[in-house]
Amino acid sequence: MKKNILLLTMMGMATSVALAQNPIIRDQYTADPTARVFNGKMYVYPSHDIVSPVEPEKKWFSMEDYHVFSSENLTDWTDHGVIVTQNKVPWVKRDSYAMWAPDCVEKGGNYYFYFPAAPRGEKKGFGVGVAIAKSPEGPFRPMWRPIDGLNGIDPCVLIDPKDGKSYIYWAGMGMWMARLKDNMMELDSKPEQVKNLPEGFKEGPFVFERQGKYYYTFPWVRDSTETLAYAMGDSPMGPFEFKGVIMDESPVACWTNHHSIVEYKGQWYLFYHHNDYSPEFDKLRSARCDSLFFNADGTIRKVTPTLRGVGVTSARNRIEIDRYSRISGGADIAFVNPSAPFEGWKTIFPKKGASVDYNRVDFGNDAVGEIVVRAKSASAARIAVKAGGKVVAMVDIPKTDKWRDVRVKVKESPKGIKDINVTLMKGTKTEIDYIGFGMMPWAQGAMKSGKYRNLLAEMGYSQTAIDAKLQEAFNGLFTGKNKVYFEVGDSMAYISDIKNNDVRTEGMSYGMMIAVQWDKKEMFDRLWRWAKKYMQHQKGQRKGYFRWSCKTDGTPNAQGAASDGELYFITSLIFASNRWGNDTGINYHAEAQNILNCSMEKTGMSEASPLINIEHKLITFTPDPWGGQFTDPSYHIPVFYEIWAKYADDGREQFWLDCAKASRQYLHKSIHPVTGLNPDYNNYDGTLMHRGGVLGDAFRYDSWRVPMNIAMDYSWSCADREWQQQYANRIQNFLYEKGIDTFLDQYNIDGTEPADILEAGGYKKLRHSVGFVATSAAVSLAATHVKSREFIERLWNTRHEPYDDGYFDAYYDGLVRLFALMHLSGQYRIIE
Repeated sequence: MKKNILLLTMMGMATSVALAQNPIIRDQYTADPTARVFNGKMYVYPSHDIVSPVEPEKKWFSMEDYHVFSSENLTDWTDHGVIVTQNKVPWVKRDSYAMWAPDCVEKGGNYYFYFPAAPRGEKKGFGVGVAIAKSPEGPFRPMWRPIDGLNGIDPCVLIDPKDGKSYIYWAGMGMWMARLKDNMMELDSKPEQVKNLPEGFKEGPFVFERQGKYYYTFPWVRDSTETLAYAMGDSPMGPFEFKGVIMDESPVACWTNHHSIVEYKGQWYLFYHHNDYSPEFDKLRSARCDSLFFNADGTIRKVTPTLRGVGVTSARNRIEIDRYSRISGGADIAFVNPSAPFEGWKTIFPKKGASVDYNRVDFGNDAVGEIVVRAKSASAARIAVKAGGKVVAMVDIPKTDKWRDVRVKVKESPKGIKDINVTLMKGTKTEIDYIGFGMMPWAQGAMKSGKYRNLLAEMGYSQTAIDAKLQEAFNGLFTGKNKVYFEVGDSMAYISDIKNNDVRTEGMSYGMMIAVQWDKKEMFDRLWRWAKKYMQHQKGQRKGYFRWSCKTDGTPNAQGAASDGELYFITSLIFASNRWGNDTGINYHAEAQNILNCSMEKTGMSEASPLINIEHKLITFTPDPWGGQFTDPSYHIPVFYEIWAKYADDGREQFWLDCAKASRQYLHKSIHPVTGLNPDYNNYDGTLMHRGGVLGDAFRYDSWRVPMNIAMDYSWSCADREWQQQYANRIQNFLYEKGIDTFLDQYNIDGTEPADILEAGGYKKLRHSVGFVATSAAVSLAATHVKSREFIERLWNTRHEPYDDGYFDAYYDGLVRLFALMHLSGQYRIIE
């Protein structure tokens, strides 16, 4: 299993986001960035510098794999994970750590990834291989041998826009080029040396066409370190005429540079690298991007490298002002933690008047209520923050030697895109890590960062109070007078929906998830034993599935399954396997695999069907021919599939990743674009079912879970960051307008009150329900506006007790309330 987990990790099942500014990728070393535009997105295929585990590469360039990154705005970069790794390519010498600069192009619906590496059986030299995919993100399948007749490094491929013919360029004992066959994997001409280039070491060719001219660009050592230079010609294979330098040598003597040049949305960009995160060792480089411009005659204007880079930064994200566009008055930058450079930089304001400008900050059209400054200072200090030349806040920084988040209200909320300025007005030796406006939801998921946001602490609640609040919510469910957990004999227990006097897979699987999160193995095992004995089918067409409802004595109320129970059973069992191992009486991992395997075997059966609709890759409402025709939005937790891909070890990794992607796309279509509400059930394309009756088309009890599920997906994966932030703001805005203390628990998805009310526990009434208060607060993890604080405060003040009219839902209200508090305190985690 460990071997497969390692493979999966390398295959990059989860995505992460790296924010704007230079370097553009801020959690790993990325050299030799080849940028390409595919399907309206910018993709970057860099090499991946590491400190080699073997000699002699420890003092030289060392790369073992390739990632791919994408962005639609050149600000938010998504890491799609590893696409090719050295020991999974048949012809590459094992542990050679020589996977240097790559390229990727599209032709005929296929994506061809070209990469150099050391061939097996050779003492020296490089071959160039090809890996093929149907998507720019992969998965890529490496061919079994390198391109015959091509020996060298740094491949670049040009598909001539004039006639569609393909050409490949490379370096190695000179600069070379040749035609490619239509299969994109064989040379169609003998290699030719590129002539008329200046003397001196050259490598890394990148060739592109613009307005009928062909640009042959390359790193060139004219003195002691590399510049970026270029030549121009009238055909893909020249002859080329040398024109000059695109970028001068590094000011700190980083020996290499390597680049690509691409047009995106009407602007040309230069991607290149520098040793930003490794100033003492220039074999660990990081990708950068700056704008590039042409003169009227087609020649290229020299590019001056910047820290600010390109793209527009959202005011509601962390604004790293150390990536400045201008600095003055003695201000300087340094690593926040020199021993951990990927933690980034800080700005140092040594004296009054020190100042930093940071351009292109987007405040949007909605007012920002607060500014946040993460700072520390040797003395009491004050900074002025301007936007568009106007002071928006004066922020007093207390004397402190520890980082502190200081929040103040803005004087005037800017709108649109503004340049900002931060100036020290009073004090000395003041340091700022970042500034931002609003709630600033995190930009990276815990799957990548391993970190979980404690939003309750950010609200000002002490950790002692937070721990007590969590314990109160837990005790109310499991030990108090209004508990829903009941032990049976020496080895079993169940969770009951008290108001309906039954046991449901929903509650049992939720209870198991809570138990594993709280490290309560005995409780987990008791619940699992009861579920397996009384609920799980051990034979027949439904084998592996669970009866969705039983009496408290185990007598079945139903034979069919509800898919959300299986969803949580599988994930909680995987977590139990990771936390406690599989040799303490229950093989948790085998039990999770059994459910998955049984589910996938049910295609074509009359009484059961796969848990996931195979055609749509979306979870079913119930895994049978009837419920398999539609879905329930509240069952969609895409990150669970990413966890299955990483840990289930069932051979279906790519399928689960595809399910995660499909689930996120489905939620976009299922949720109302104005209110943020969704129906209880709907079609796989997100449309309403229009079946009539009280169930189905309205936002009711099942639907409450959607805000919390999206918060979980945001917190753990953050793969759909922009849309999920918009969703969080949208639904909270709707509920705020309805009255934060009075919004109802049932609506039509357009926000009107439903004509029919769904009863619960003998009560048929619209109310302001604790469960919905909880989930609407949980989505604050993704919200950017400060009104989310009010939702969290309302959750904090809820109690596990009956409503004024006597109605009490200890089960559903209580479970989602505990889940919401766990999320907001950073205590609901992926158990690795």
